[in-house]
Amino acid sequence: MNSKKLNIAAAISTGLAAAVLPLAAAPAQAAPVDYFIACPSGHSGVATTVTSCAFAENVRHSYLRQYGQVITAYSPVTGMYYNMQCAPGFIAHLNYGPTVPSVRCVGGNNAVVIVF
Repeated sequence: MNSKKLNIAAAISTGLAAAVLPLAAAPAQAAPVDYFIACPSGHSGVATTVTSCAFAENVRHSYLRQYGQVITAYSPVTGMYYNMQCAPGFIAHLNYGPTVPSVRCVGGNNAVVIVF
């Protein structure tokens, strides 16, 4: 047996394997692509059907009227107001094909909304 194999075997038997064995590099992974369901207005979209287009439209209106990264929007489905954190510069992939520059807003009850 060569000395490299002996060193690895000794490291395993003494519990020092993590210190001796080299770590394999993790494979590179592509950035996830977010697809959004376009709302009928043509100016907003939702990440899942759990979030309503009515709420997405209210997020859009609130974003356009309020200043800052955190806005408050009303949900007509739940009857509650939710804080949403919005960030511009997001490229959204819409469910019917096109990509659009948008503002991505997250918050509420795990809502993800885009405004474009």
